[in-house]
Amino acid sequence: MSKPDAVMIVGGGLLQLPLAQEAQALGLLSLVTDQNPHAPAFRLPGVQPFVLSTADVAGHEDLMRDLLRMYQVRGVCTVGAEVASTVAAAAAVAGTPRIPVEVAWQTQDKLAVRIALGEKKLDEYQPAWGVGSFSNDPFFVYPQIRTAFDEWGPVVIKPCGERASRGVFCVQAREDIPQSYAVLSAHIKQEGASFLIEKRLFGIEHSVEGIFGSDGSLLWFNVVDRFFDYSSGTPIETGHVNPSALVPIQWMALQTMFVAVAHALSVTWGPFKIDALVTPVGHAKVLECTARLSGGWDCQGTSPLTGRHPMRALLQLACGLPVDAPLTWHQDRPASSGYAACAAILPQVTGIVSALPPWNTLTPMTKALLHEIIWMIQPGEHIASAMHNAARAGFVLAHASTYADAWHQAKSPADALAAAIEVTP
Repeated sequence: MSKPDAVMIVGGGLLQLPLAQEAQALGLLSLVTDQNPHAPAFRLPGVQPFVLSTADVAGHEDLMRDLLRMYQVRGVCTVGAEVASTVAAAAAVAGTPRIPVEVAWQTQDKLAVRIALGEKKLDEYQPAWGVGSFSNDPFFVYPQIRTAFDEWGPVVIKPCGERASRGVFCVQAREDIPQSYAVLSAHIKQEGASFLIEKRLFGIEHSVEGIFGSDGSLLWFNVVDRFFDYSSGTPIETGHVNPSALVPIQWMALQTMFVAVAHALSVTWGPFKIDALVTPVGHAKVLECTARLSGGWDCQGTSPLTGRHPMRALLQLACGLPVDAPLTWHQDRPASSGYAACAAILPQVTGIVSALPPWNTLTPMTKALLHEIIWMIQPGEHIASAMHNAARAGFVLAHASTYADAWHQAKSPADALAAAIEVTP
Protein backbone atom coordinates (compact mmCIF):
# COMPACT_ATOMS: atom_id res chain seq x y z
CA MET A 1 0.00 0.00 0.00
CA SER A 2 1.37 3.42 -0.95
CA LYS A 3 2.21 5.89 1.79
CA PRO A 4 0.42 9.29 1.82
CA ASP A 5 2.44 12.31 0.69
CA ALA A 6 3.23 14.59 3.62
CA VAL A 7 5.32 17.58 4.67
CA MET A 8 6.69 18.19 8.14
CA ILE A 9 6.01 21.71 9.39
CA VAL A 10 8.05 22.72 12.43
CA GLY A 11 5.84 24.96 14.55
CA GLY A 12 2.08 24.99 14.92
CA GLY A 13 1.46 28.58 16.03
CA LEU A 14 -0.58 31.26 14.32
CA LEU A 15 2.37 32.19 12.10
CA GLN A 16 2.67 28.62 10.83
CA LEU A 17 -1.08 28.07 10.40
CA PRO A 18 -1.14 29.70 6.92
CA LEU A 19 1.71 27.41 5.85
CA ALA A 20 -0.30 24.34 6.87
CA GLN A 21 -3.29 25.71 4.97
CA GLU A 22 -1.12 26.21 1.89
CA ALA A 23 0.13 22.61 2.21
CA GLN A 24 -3.45 21.44 2.38
CA ALA A 25 -4.21 23.31 -0.87
CA LEU A 26 -1.29 21.48 -2.51
CA GLY A 27 -2.73 18.13 -1.44
CA LEU A 28 -0.08 17.45 1.18
CA LEU A 29 -0.76 16.05 4.63
CA SER A 30 0.86 18.29 7.26
CA LEU A 31 2.87 16.67 10.05
CA VAL A 32 3.03 19.58 12.50
CA THR A 33 5.22 19.75 15.61
CA ASP A 34 4.81 22.15 18.52
CA GLN A 35 5.32 21.92 22.27
CA ASN A 36 1.88 23.47 22.83
CA PRO A 37 -0.76 20.69 22.73
CA HIS A 38 -3.33 23.36 21.86
CA ALA A 39 -1.35 24.91 18.99
CA PRO A 40 -3.70 26.56 16.45
CA ALA A 41 -2.42 24.53 13.49
CA PHE A 42 -3.23 21.29 15.34
CA ARG A 43 -6.93 22.02 14.87
CA LEU A 44 -6.70 22.32 11.09
CA PRO A 45 -8.22 19.45 9.06
CA GLY A 46 -5.53 17.41 7.36
CA VAL A 47 -2.98 18.01 10.13
CA GLN A 48 -1.31 15.24 12.11
CA PRO A 49 -0.17 16.88 15.37
CA PHE A 50 2.94 15.93 17.33
CA VAL A 51 3.63 17.56 20.69
CA LEU A 52 7.35 18.26 20.58
CA SER A 53 9.45 21.36 21.25
CA THR A 54 10.51 23.00 18.00
CA ALA A 55 13.97 23.49 19.54
CA ASP A 56 14.42 19.74 20.10
CA VAL A 57 16.65 18.84 17.17
CA ALA A 58 17.35 15.26 18.24
CA GLY A 59 13.67 14.72 19.00
CA HIS A 60 12.75 15.75 15.46
CA GLU A 61 15.35 13.41 14.01
CA ASP A 62 13.88 10.52 16.00
CA LEU A 63 10.33 11.50 15.08
CA MET A 64 11.24 11.68 11.40
CA ARG A 65 12.62 8.13 11.49
CA ASP A 66 9.28 6.95 12.87
CA LEU A 67 7.23 8.99 10.39
CA LEU A 68 9.08 7.61 7.38
CA ARG A 69 7.58 4.22 8.14
CA MET A 70 4.06 5.62 7.69
CA TYR A 71 4.36 8.58 5.30
CA GLN A 72 6.12 9.60 2.12
CA VAL A 73 7.67 12.71 3.65
CA ARG A 74 8.34 15.03 0.73
CA GLY A 75 9.90 17.91 2.64
CA VAL A 76 10.41 19.84 5.87
CA CYS A 77 9.92 23.58 6.34
CA THR A 78 8.65 26.40 8.55
CA VAL A 79 7.91 30.12 8.45
CA GLY A 80 8.28 32.69 11.20
CA ALA A 81 10.02 30.36 13.67
CA GLU A 82 13.69 30.43 14.60
CA VAL A 83 14.18 26.71 14.00
CA ALA A 84 16.33 26.49 10.86
CA SER A 85 18.58 23.90 12.53
CA THR A 86 15.60 21.72 13.46
CA VAL A 87 14.23 21.91 9.92
CA ALA A 88 17.63 21.07 8.41
CA ALA A 89 18.22 18.13 10.75
CA ALA A 90 14.79 16.59 10.15
CA ALA A 91 15.16 17.06 6.39
CA ALA A 92 18.56 15.38 6.50
CA VAL A 93 16.98 12.27 8.05
CA ALA A 94 14.20 12.33 5.46
CA GLY A 95 16.64 12.89 2.59
CA THR A 96 14.67 15.87 1.30
CA PRO A 97 16.02 19.21 -0.02
CA ARG A 98 17.68 21.32 2.68
CA ILE A 99 20.66 23.41 3.75
CA PRO A 100 23.38 21.73 5.84
CA VAL A 101 22.67 21.64 9.58
CA GLU A 102 25.87 23.53 10.39
CA VAL A 103 24.85 26.31 8.01
CA ALA A 104 21.45 26.53 9.68
CA TRP A 105 23.06 26.77 13.12
CA GLN A 106 25.32 29.59 11.98
CA THR A 107 22.43 31.71 10.70
CA GLN A 108 20.75 31.47 14.12
CA ASP A 109 23.75 32.97 15.95
CA LYS A 110 24.14 36.75 15.56
CA LEU A 111 27.80 36.68 16.57
CA ALA A 112 28.62 33.87 14.12
CA VAL A 113 26.96 35.91 11.35
CA ARG A 114 29.03 39.01 12.17
CA ILE A 115 32.26 36.98 12.21
CA ALA A 116 31.43 35.23 8.93
CA LEU A 117 30.63 38.47 7.12
CA GLY A 118 33.90 39.97 8.35
CA GLU A 119 35.87 36.95 7.16
CA LYS A 120 34.21 37.23 3.74
CA LYS A 121 35.23 40.93 3.49
CA LEU A 122 31.64 42.12 3.70
CA ASP A 123 32.06 44.65 6.51
CA GLU A 124 30.56 47.28 4.20
CA TYR A 125 27.23 45.64 5.02
CA GLN A 126 27.75 45.73 8.80
CA PRO A 127 27.71 48.35 11.54
CA ALA A 128 30.80 48.70 13.70
CA TRP A 129 30.45 45.98 16.31
CA GLY A 130 32.10 44.31 19.28
CA VAL A 131 31.49 41.49 21.71
CA GLY A 132 30.56 41.84 25.37
CA SER A 133 30.76 39.20 28.09
CA PHE A 134 27.71 38.91 30.34
CA SER A 135 27.98 38.72 34.11
CA ASN A 136 25.50 38.66 36.95
CA ASP A 137 27.53 41.58 38.30
CA PRO A 138 26.25 44.64 36.42
CA PHE A 139 29.38 46.61 37.29
CA PHE A 140 31.35 44.14 35.17
CA VAL A 141 29.08 44.77 32.17
CA TYR A 142 28.56 48.53 32.46
CA PRO A 143 32.17 49.45 31.46
CA GLN A 144 31.96 47.28 28.34
CA ILE A 145 28.90 49.15 27.09
CA ARG A 146 30.31 52.51 28.22
CA THR A 147 33.55 51.98 26.31
CA ALA A 148 31.66 51.27 23.07
CA PHE A 149 29.35 54.24 23.68
CA ASP A 150 32.30 56.58 24.21
CA GLU A 151 33.82 55.41 20.91
CA TRP A 152 30.75 55.21 18.68
CA GLY A 153 28.01 57.24 20.32
CA PRO A 154 24.58 55.51 20.53
CA VAL A 155 24.88 51.73 20.55
CA VAL A 156 22.57 48.72 20.41
CA ILE A 157 23.06 45.66 22.62
CA LYS A 158 21.78 42.25 21.51
CA PRO A 159 21.83 38.70 22.89
CA CYS A 160 23.43 36.44 20.28
CA GLY A 161 20.68 33.85 20.04
CA GLU A 162 17.39 35.69 20.57
CA ARG A 163 14.88 36.96 18.00
CA ALA A 164 11.87 39.30 17.84
CA SER A 165 13.92 42.05 19.59
CA ARG A 166 14.11 40.07 22.85
CA GLY A 167 16.88 41.56 24.97
CA VAL A 168 17.66 44.31 22.44
CA PHE A 169 18.13 47.82 23.77
CA CYS A 170 19.19 51.13 22.19
CA VAL A 171 21.60 53.04 24.45
CA GLN A 172 21.11 56.69 23.55
CA ALA A 173 22.96 58.18 26.54
CA ARG A 174 25.27 56.98 29.32
CA GLU A 175 22.30 57.18 31.70
CA ASP A 176 20.61 54.37 29.70
CA ILE A 177 23.30 51.79 30.50
CA PRO A 178 21.70 50.42 33.72
CA GLN A 179 18.38 49.94 31.89
CA SER A 180 20.15 48.26 28.99
CA TYR A 181 21.70 45.80 31.43
CA ALA A 182 18.29 45.07 32.99
CA VAL A 183 16.83 44.29 29.56
CA LEU A 184 19.82 42.15 28.60
CA SER A 185 19.83 40.20 31.88
CA ALA A 186 16.16 39.28 31.41
CA HIS A 187 17.22 37.20 28.40
CA ILE A 188 20.76 36.05 29.29
CA LYS A 189 21.24 33.89 32.38
CA GLN A 190 24.57 32.20 31.67
CA GLU A 191 27.64 33.76 33.24
CA GLY A 192 30.21 34.58 30.56
CA ALA A 193 27.75 34.37 27.66
CA SER A 194 28.57 36.66 24.75
CA PHE A 195 26.40 39.53 23.57
CA LEU A 196 26.79 41.97 20.71
CA ILE A 197 27.44 45.69 21.08
CA GLU A 198 26.83 47.51 17.78
CA LYS A 199 27.05 51.11 16.69
CA ARG A 200 23.48 52.27 16.25
CA LEU A 201 22.51 52.96 12.67
CA PHE A 202 19.85 55.41 11.57
CA GLY A 203 17.73 55.15 8.45
CA ILE A 204 14.79 53.23 6.97
CA GLU A 205 14.33 49.64 8.14
CA HIS A 206 13.21 46.82 5.88
CA SER A 207 12.52 43.12 5.87
CA VAL A 208 14.26 41.60 2.85
CA GLU A 209 13.49 37.99 2.07
CA GLY A 210 13.96 35.54 -0.73
CA ILE A 211 14.02 31.90 -1.79
CA PHE A 212 16.93 30.31 -3.65
CA GLY A 213 16.05 27.51 -6.07
CA SER A 214 17.72 24.15 -6.57
CA ASP A 215 20.19 25.71 -9.02
CA GLY A 216 20.97 28.64 -6.70
CA SER A 217 18.87 31.11 -8.66
CA LEU A 218 16.70 33.60 -6.79
CA LEU A 219 13.10 32.41 -7.19
CA TRP A 220 11.53 34.94 -4.85
CA PHE A 221 12.69 38.33 -3.62
CA ASN A 222 10.72 40.93 -1.71
CA VAL A 223 11.29 44.06 0.36
CA VAL A 224 8.86 45.60 2.84
CA ASP A 225 9.12 48.89 4.74
CA ARG A 226 9.07 48.44 8.55
CA PHE A 227 8.06 51.08 11.08
CA PHE A 228 9.34 51.18 14.68
CA ASP A 229 8.73 52.87 18.02
CA TYR A 230 11.98 53.35 19.96
CA SER A 231 10.53 55.33 22.87
CA SER A 232 11.04 52.52 25.40
CA GLY A 233 14.60 51.89 24.27
CA THR A 234 13.53 48.55 22.79
CA PRO A 235 12.69 48.63 19.05
CA ILE A 236 9.00 47.71 18.77
CA GLU A 237 7.76 47.20 15.22
CA THR A 238 4.46 49.02 14.78
CA GLY A 239 3.85 47.54 11.33
CA HIS A 240 4.92 47.34 7.73
CA VAL A 241 3.82 48.10 4.17
CA ASN A 242 4.38 45.54 1.42
CA PRO A 243 6.00 46.02 -1.05
CA SER A 244 8.49 48.74 -0.21
CA ALA A 245 8.30 52.24 -1.66
CA LEU A 246 12.01 52.12 -2.51
CA VAL A 247 12.92 52.91 -6.10
CA PRO A 248 14.31 50.15 -8.37
CA ILE A 249 17.97 51.08 -7.86
CA GLN A 250 17.50 50.72 -4.10
CA TRP A 251 15.80 47.34 -4.57
CA MET A 252 18.80 46.26 -6.64
CA ALA A 253 21.23 47.42 -3.93
CA LEU A 254 19.35 45.36 -1.35
CA GLN A 255 19.26 42.36 -3.69
CA THR A 256 23.02 42.61 -4.24
CA MET A 257 23.58 42.68 -0.48
CA PHE A 258 21.07 39.87 0.04
CA VAL A 259 22.79 37.47 -2.35
CA ALA A 260 26.29 38.36 -1.09
CA VAL A 261 25.35 37.82 2.56
CA ALA A 262 23.48 34.58 1.87
CA HIS A 263 26.41 33.16 -0.06
CA ALA A 264 28.86 34.29 2.63
CA LEU A 265 26.86 32.17 5.07
CA SER A 266 26.70 29.27 2.56
CA VAL A 267 22.93 29.63 2.06
CA THR A 268 22.48 28.84 -1.62
CA TRP A 269 19.19 26.94 -1.38
CA GLY A 270 15.86 27.69 0.25
CA PRO A 271 14.57 30.63 2.29
CA PHE A 272 16.66 33.48 3.66
CA LYS A 273 15.68 36.72 5.38
CA ILE A 274 17.56 39.86 6.35
CA ASP A 275 16.40 42.60 8.68
CA ALA A 276 18.08 45.47 6.88
CA LEU A 277 18.54 49.21 7.15
CA VAL A 278 19.24 51.73 4.41
CA THR A 279 21.23 54.69 5.73
CA PRO A 280 20.44 58.29 4.74
CA VAL A 281 23.28 58.13 2.19
CA GLY A 282 21.91 54.91 0.68
CA HIS A 283 24.16 52.23 2.19
CA ALA A 284 22.49 48.87 2.85
CA LYS A 285 23.28 47.28 6.23
CA VAL A 286 22.49 43.93 7.86
CA LEU A 287 20.85 44.19 11.28
CA GLU A 288 20.34 40.43 11.54
CA CYS A 289 19.49 37.51 9.28
CA THR A 290 18.21 33.95 9.34
CA ALA A 291 17.52 30.99 7.03
CA ARG A 292 13.71 31.14 7.00
CA LEU A 293 10.83 33.21 5.71
CA SER A 294 9.47 36.09 7.73
CA GLY A 295 7.40 36.06 10.88
CA GLY A 296 5.78 39.50 10.73
CA TRP A 297 2.74 38.57 8.61
CA ASP A 298 4.35 39.57 5.32
CA CYS A 299 4.89 36.14 3.75
CA GLN A 300 1.77 34.89 5.57
CA GLY A 301 -0.49 37.91 5.01
CA THR A 302 0.55 40.98 3.08
CA SER A 303 2.36 39.21 0.21
CA PRO A 304 -0.66 36.97 -0.58
CA LEU A 305 -2.92 40.04 -0.42
CA THR A 306 -0.91 41.47 -3.31
CA GLY A 307 -1.06 38.29 -5.37
CA ARG A 308 2.33 36.81 -4.44
CA HIS A 309 2.68 33.47 -2.67
CA PRO A 310 6.13 32.77 -1.21
CA MET A 311 4.86 30.07 1.17
CA ARG A 312 3.55 28.06 -1.77
CA ALA A 313 6.90 28.39 -3.54
CA LEU A 314 8.72 27.32 -0.36
CA LEU A 315 6.56 24.23 0.07
CA GLN A 316 7.01 23.25 -3.56
CA LEU A 317 10.77 23.71 -3.37
CA ALA A 318 11.15 21.87 -0.04
CA CYS A 319 9.04 18.97 -1.34
CA GLY A 320 10.80 18.68 -4.69
CA LEU A 321 7.73 19.81 -6.64
CA PRO A 322 7.66 22.15 -9.65
CA VAL A 323 7.79 25.70 -8.30
CA ASP A 324 5.29 28.32 -9.41
CA ALA A 325 7.27 31.36 -10.51
CA PRO A 326 6.24 34.04 -7.99
CA LEU A 327 6.45 37.70 -8.93
CA THR A 328 9.61 39.18 -7.47
CA TRP A 329 10.17 42.75 -8.50
CA HIS A 330 8.21 45.75 -7.30
CA GLN A 331 8.11 47.23 -10.80
CA ASP A 332 6.88 43.95 -12.35
CA ARG A 333 3.76 43.75 -10.22
CA PRO A 334 0.44 44.45 -11.94
CA ALA A 335 -0.97 47.85 -11.02
CA SER A 336 -4.12 46.11 -9.77
CA SER A 337 -2.20 44.23 -7.04
CA GLY A 338 -1.77 47.40 -4.97
CA TYR A 339 -0.18 47.48 -1.52
CA ALA A 340 -0.87 45.65 1.72
CA ALA A 341 -0.10 46.70 5.27
CA CYS A 342 0.11 45.10 8.67
CA ALA A 343 -0.30 47.27 11.79
CA ALA A 344 0.37 45.99 15.30
CA ILE A 345 -2.24 46.26 18.04
CA LEU A 346 -0.26 47.76 20.92
CA PRO A 347 -2.27 48.39 24.10
CA GLN A 348 -0.65 50.65 26.71
CA VAL A 349 -2.27 49.00 29.72
CA THR A 350 -1.24 46.31 32.17
CA GLY A 351 -3.47 43.61 33.60
CA ILE A 352 -5.46 40.48 32.84
CA VAL A 353 -7.45 40.61 29.61
CA SER A 354 -11.12 40.44 30.57
CA ALA A 355 -12.46 40.91 27.03
CA LEU A 356 -11.25 41.53 23.53
CA PRO A 357 -12.98 44.37 21.70
CA PRO A 358 -16.11 43.16 19.87
CA TRP A 359 -16.46 43.79 16.15
CA ASN A 360 -18.96 46.57 16.80
CA THR A 361 -16.22 48.53 18.61
CA LEU A 362 -15.20 49.72 15.16
CA THR A 363 -17.23 52.18 13.15
CA PRO A 364 -18.74 50.93 9.88
CA MET A 365 -16.22 53.00 7.96
CA THR A 366 -13.29 51.55 9.93
CA LYS A 367 -14.59 48.00 9.46
CA ALA A 368 -14.67 48.59 5.73
CA LEU A 369 -10.99 49.55 5.74
CA LEU A 370 -9.47 46.37 7.09
CA HIS A 371 -9.03 42.89 5.66
CA GLU A 372 -8.39 40.80 8.80
CA ILE A 373 -7.85 41.05 12.56
CA ILE A 374 -5.40 38.58 14.12
CA TRP A 375 -5.34 38.34 17.91
CA MET A 376 -2.24 36.94 19.61
CA ILE A 377 -3.82 37.20 23.08
CA GLN A 378 -6.99 35.79 24.61
CA PRO A 379 -9.16 36.65 27.65
CA GLY A 380 -7.52 35.49 30.88
CA GLU A 381 -3.99 36.23 29.68
CA HIS A 382 -1.74 38.95 31.11
CA ILE A 383 -0.77 41.88 28.91
CA ALA A 384 1.45 44.92 29.29
CA SER A 385 3.15 47.37 26.97
CA ALA A 386 5.21 45.26 24.58
CA MET A 387 8.88 44.98 25.52
CA HIS A 388 9.75 42.89 22.46
CA ASN A 389 8.09 42.06 19.16
CA ALA A 390 6.82 38.65 20.23
CA ALA A 391 4.63 40.39 22.83
CA ARG A 392 2.42 42.39 20.46
CA ALA A 393 -1.27 41.85 21.20
CA GLY A 394 -2.44 41.43 17.63
CA PHE A 395 -2.38 42.69 14.07
CA VAL A 396 -4.64 44.26 11.48
CA LEU A 397 -4.14 43.52 7.78
CA ALA A 398 -5.40 45.82 5.02
CA HIS A 399 -5.11 46.12 1.26
CA ALA A 400 -5.44 49.24 -0.89
CA SER A 401 -4.44 50.63 -4.25
CA THR A 402 -1.91 53.08 -2.79
CA TYR A 403 0.88 52.79 -0.23
CA ALA A 404 -0.52 55.54 2.04
CA ASP A 405 -4.06 54.16 1.97
CA ALA A 406 -2.90 50.65 2.85
CA TRP A 407 -1.05 51.90 5.93
CA HIS A 408 -3.94 54.11 7.06
CA GLN A 409 -6.46 51.31 6.59
CA ALA A 410 -4.43 49.01 8.84
CA LYS A 411 -3.19 51.52 11.42
CA SER A 412 -6.50 53.23 12.19
CA PRO A 413 -8.37 50.04 13.22
CA ALA A 414 -5.30 48.75 15.08
CA ASP A 415 -5.17 51.87 17.24
CA ALA A 416 -8.92 51.72 17.88
CA LEU A 417 -8.72 48.08 18.96
CA ALA A 418 -5.68 48.72 21.19
CA ALA A 419 -7.63 51.39 23.06
CA ALA A 420 -10.67 49.16 23.52
CA ILE A 421 -9.07 46.08 25.14
CA GLU A 422 -10.61 45.53 28.58
CA VAL A 423 -8.30 44.51 31.43
CA THR A 424 -8.55 43.96 35.15
CA PRO A 425 -5.55 44.80 37.35
